[in-house]
Amino acid sequence: MKHDAKFTPSTRPAGGWGSVQSLGRSLTREHVPFSGTRILMHQNKPRGFACVSCAWAKPGEPHLFEFCEEGAKATTWEVTGRRCTAAFFAEHTVTSRRSWSDHDLEEEGRLTQPLRWDAATDKYVLVDWAEAFSVISQELKGLDPKSVVFYSSGRASLVS
Repeated sequence: MKHDAKFTPSTRPAGGWGSVQSLGRSLTREHVPFSGTRILMHQNKPRGFACVSCAWAKPGEPHLFEFCEEGAKATTWEVTGRRCTAAFFAEHTVTSRRSWSDHDLEEEGRLTQPLRWDAATDKYVLVDWAEAFSVISQELKGLDPKSVVFYSSGRASLVS
């Protein structure tokens, strides 16, 4: 099947007040209207941090709000003030959430405490940090070191 791309001129600006309003809505929705704004003042700046969604270089002579709307919104999603507490996990089984999109799951907010899956209830239940680290270390000790791979991301380092 052949697909022909169609291009039409845009009548909207690539930035400006519409972008500012969109970013303001994102900062508010993520519960970081003030702290998020302060964080964005360091995005793509010398001694700051690179955009979390692209490879926009840090300019030699930066302007205060020199970042794109989508990159700024991605930063607000990373530094969200929304939190997903134990009450959410007590209400929902793992099976019931399998149909949820990644976006819908992320909209619940950041985890606040360590959890483990309980097969009997099909729910995540709270554990204390000592138990969480103990279980993780026992699992890792039982593996061949050459079979273990870790993934880390620069996107996970923005919250101070």
